Amino acid sequence: MKSIDNPIIISNMMRAKNKQSFFALHQIQSKIKTLYPDAVLEFHILWDDTNECNQQEDIKWSNLIDCEIENVTSYSKDFFNQYVKNYGFDYDFKFQTWKAIYFIIMGHYLRHIKSYDYYLIYDDDILINDDFKHITDLIINKIPVLISEPMNANCDKVLFNKLHQIFGPDFYTRYQMRNPNFYGFNAGFQGIDLSIYDIFNEPNTFNILLDLFDYRSVYDESGNEIWGNERFLIDTQQQSFMGLLNVVASQNQPHILNIDEYFVVPNFGMHPKFGNLDPDNDPDEGWRAGLSSKITHFIGHTQGKGKPKQFLDRVDEYLIKNNFEI
Repeated sequence: MKSIDNPIIISNMMRAKNKQSFFALHQIQSKIKTLYPDAVLEFHILWDDTNECNQQEDIKWSNLIDCEIENVTSYSKDFFNQYVKNYGFDYDFKFQTWKAIYFIIMGHYLRHIKSYDYYLIYDDDILINDDFKHITDLIINKIPVLISEPMNANCDKVLFNKLHQIFGPDFYTRYQMRNPNFYGFNAGFQGIDLSIYDIFNEPNTFNILLDLFDYRSVYDESGNEIWGNERFLIDTQQQSFMGLLNVVASQNQPHILNIDEYFVVPNFGMHPKFGNLDPDNDPDEGWRAGLSSKITHFIGHTQGKGKPKQFLDRVDEYLIKNNFEI
C-alpha cells in the first residue's frame, strides 16, 4: 500500500456545523481512509455563521463533527478580516457584500502562514459516487485536479482579461497549452496547487490580489436578489481565480478529469447527451445528468429554495447506512 508522507489538506467555507457539513466531512474522510487507513487528513473550515448552532439538532451534528472528524481547524470571518489587516488593508466593508472573497483569502493563508503547497477545496453539497481512488492518488501526488462544467465553458472565465494583464502574454499561451479545449472548471471541488499564491505574497501584490474582484452585493438597492448575467459575473469570480490560475500557474501539469465520467452540470438546460433537463417536470428534478457523474455537485440555481430533495434524500441515506440517527 502506498505510503503517504504528508497530510492531505481539505478546506472550504461551510455554512455551519450542521448535518450537511457533517455528511460532507464524514463522506470524504471515509472514502480516503478506506483506501489509505494511515492517511492523515487536516480539515481547515471557515464556518460562515458561528452562531448557527443554536438548536438542539445542530448541536448534535456539531458534536459529531468534533468527535468523528479528525483534525478539524475552525476559523471565523473575523479571523481572516484581521489577517488582511495585518497586510495593512481594511476590507471589512467590502467582504460583507461579497463573502466569496474568504475562499481566496483562506488559500493565501494556507500557503503563506501554514506553508502548505496543495489542498482540495471541497463543498458540502457534493456526492462522491465512486471509490475515490483515482482522485485520492492525484491528491496524494499533489497534481491539480479539475472537474469541468460541460454545459458552461465560461463558468471560470470572468477574470481572464484581468489575469492576462497581470501575467502578460504568456498567460494565454500557457492556458491554451494546458487546457486546449478551454473547458470551464468547477471550484467547489478542485485540487489546487497553492503556489498560485506566491506572486501575491508582498503587501503591494496582496493589494493587487484584493483589487482583482468586484465586491458588489447580489442584492440590488431595493433588497431584491439579482439574477441573470449580472449575478453570474459576481458569483463566478472566485471560481475564475482558482480555475484559471490552477491551470496556468500550477507547477505540475493539471489533470482534467475524464469529462465522460466526471462533470458538473445544473438541473436545467439542454444537455448534449441527456437532452432537456427540466426541474419542474422531471421526477428527478432535472438531476439525472448530474447524478450520472462520479462526482455530483448540486450547484446553485435554487433561487433561495435550499438544496434539492435529490441531494437531501441521499444525505439521509448515507447517514442511516453509517449508523447515524437523523
